[in-house]
Amino acid sequence: MKPFHFFSVKWLSWRFALILLSITLSLELAIVPSLVAHTQAVEDLNNNEPFTPPGDDSPDDDTKGAGTRDGGHCTNDNATADEPGFSVLAPVENKTIAQRPTFSLYIPETAAQKVFFSLKNAENEEEYDYQTIITLPTTAIGNEFSFPLPEDAPDLKTNTPYQWSISLICQQSLDPNDPTLHGIIERVESQQITVN
Repeated sequence: MKPFHFFSVKWLSWRFALILLSITLSLELAIVPSLVAHTQAVEDLNNNEPFTPPGDDSPDDDTKGAGTRDGGHCTNDNATADEPGFSVLAPVENKTIAQRPTFSLYIPETAAQKVFFSLKNAENEEEYDYQTIITLPTTAIGNEFSFPLPEDAPDLKTNTPYQWSISLICQQSLDPNDPTLHGIIERVESQQITVN
């Protein structure tokens, strides 16, 4: 008579196959719903509907010359539409013989106490890039304000156009909606400037 084996090889292999099948089904049931959800999320991204950003921080429609917004006033200023705003007092595109030109602005009555100034090579942005924050003297508010290219900025090279940008800092830090002026300045040899 053959001894009875509680765990025969056939029985163990059959039992192992059932366990493996149940684990596979459990994993499939756990993974497939998340894959379906992920696939639906990707399909939703490709629906070609226009994106509408949240909030009301879009630029105003009354953009003025040289790039100012809000009529050249900070949104928290109590300015009326007929009051002059933040503006440049020199042509937006300008030629100069100065290595360190002077920038002249009109600063309206404003709560802003600083301006952000940047200058970069208009043809090769990697070659020259300068940024600084300038504190406005109290006498500048409601008046003309002029400042030379700051001492820590490199001199301008001749026959190279530079793009400048000046923004009122209306809050504690610069915001994309702060009034901003843009222009081009180029240093040339004195004989290249003609007076009309």
